[in-house]
Amino acid sequence: MLDFQRYQAEFSANIRAPKLHKKPAHVNAKRMAVYQKAVFNITAESIGVCFPVCQAVFGKRVWGRLLRKFLANYAAASPIFREIPAEFLQFLNAREDLPAYFYQLAHYEWAELAVSSQINETLSSSQIVDLMNEKPILVPAHSLLKYDYPVHKISHDFKPNNGFKPSIVEQTYLLVFRNSVFDVKFIELNPVTYQLLSIIENNNMTGRQALMRLADDIKNLDATTILQFGGAILTDLADQEAIVGSINVN
Repeated sequence: MLDFQRYQAEFSANIRAPKLHKKPAHVNAKRMAVYQKAVFNITAESIGVCFPVCQAVFGKRVWGRLLRKFLANYAAASPIFREIPAEFLQFLNAREDLPAYFYQLAHYEWAELAVSSQINETLSSSQIVDLMNEKPILVPAHSLLKYDYPVHKISHDFKPNNGFKPSIVEQTYLLVFRNSVFDVKFIELNPVTYQLLSIIENNNMTGRQALMRLADDIKNLDATTILQFGGAILTDLADQEAIVGSINVN
């Protein structure tokens, strides 16, 4: 290393983990402390605004220690502040010392930020919406989510398993989307609706064709029931702006 490179490495290491790395020689300790505090506070603020429930679950002291470990040890791939929560999510995913539900809770909280900042092209749609005979169009900024825990119910007072051993698993299905006025909404789905939206999302099918595919997959419900149920679900999702139109696939 050249001298200036060594200085930069020592300077940044001390900022990230002042208890583990000495400051560079001849640098004023008070000035160094200003940098340490500023970098930690900016990082904590960027992450904290995205994960309020995670903070409540862990408490201020434990959460602060987790942030310190992230700042000290994680090599982020992006310097953009709004992308720091995604980097923190990857940091959490690599840890094995957290409760089993915690990464999924963090992912659920991060999904709101991810959908709110999605950049999507405007999709063309038929003038007359026909959700059964054309392909239903999901709002461009959306994500279908599936978790092993009821992440939308977790709080300081309700923690699945209350520890590290998995004992309570509750399959949870959610649709998160950004509506026409840029509000991010969450809809809890049942397994059948989640499966229907997955079919629509991944296939060039009309609503009727998607429902017939669903009927083939489920088998214990007849096609007529599925069509009635599915048609009502699609209409309801359109009323909530989760579906924004339809397009001819022929």
